[in-house]
Amino acid sequence: MDGHRRGAVRTPPSASHLAGLTRFELASWKTADWFVRNLEGYSTTYNLITMGAMIWSCSSQRLSLFGTEHIAQLDKRSRILLVANHRSFFDFFMVSFVIYYKTKLPKRILFPTRAEFFYDHPLGPLVNLSMSAMRMFPPVMRDKKKARFNHYALGRCIEELAIPGTVLGVHPEGRRNKGEDPYDLLPAQPGVGKMALETDATVIPIYVHGISNDLGSEFVKNWTSPKRAPVDVVFGKEVDLSDLRVGVKNARAQKEAADRCLEAIRVAAHFHRDQVAPARERMPS
Repeated sequence: MDGHRRGAVRTPPSASHLAGLTRFELASWKTADWFVRNLEGYSTTYNLITMGAMIWSCSSQRLSLFGTEHIAQLDKRSRILLVANHRSFFDFFMVSFVIYYKTKLPKRILFPTRAEFFYDHPLGPLVNLSMSAMRMFPPVMRDKKKARFNHYALGRCIEELAIPGTVLGVHPEGRRNKGEDPYDLLPAQPGVGKMALETDATVIPIYVHGISNDLGSEFVKNWTSPKRAPVDVVFGKEVDLSDLRVGVKNARAQKEAADRCLEAIRVAAHFHRDQVAPARERMPS
């Protein structure tokens, strides 16, 4: 299986794509790229055991799933673009845990991440390696001087999604939402729309509620007060982009696709707000 995927089409970045990167960023990128191309089996096994144990210790007594009927038709050969809200650094770690242990979806999971820290700090690649076996890939540069690399990263995401048995998770909001209302969403970024339109992968929205940035606190809550601190993951209906995929995929179509992805997450969020949360409040403590 690894050999099959190593034979997949993955266009190398051009010199102009890499021109703005520092030596350290370039080395970090090459390392992560090598892992993705050559150590798929290792990365999956590592995450199943190590990352799985970490998230299990923080959520096993608190986790509830909703909307799994929306992914029942998908299997380990499916190609899936997951679009999720972004409240915590650990959103997609939680999602990965759910996919690994609670569904029949593919175990090959990638989630693009900001380059800051993970690709430009001396500790960043070590954290990426220890927490995800380099599955936080590809990096997204926020420095405008390095914007050309993002064109490559977007194309690379599309190429990875062409490989059967791939889940790629992205946040349409583009950055973490730090607002007080967990059901509020930031505006969608058009790059997500381009990604969704340039692939025929199934687009599934997902809403994550109840996980914070403090794993120590999450661990304590999991074993001392799980009923008072639930973690909920809601799968929504597939995002229908069929009309946009057959037309001209211009900036307007990309924005419309991104907005549809965000709206599908919002529907899942409102399902949680209007049905899951009130039902839980009515349950005896």
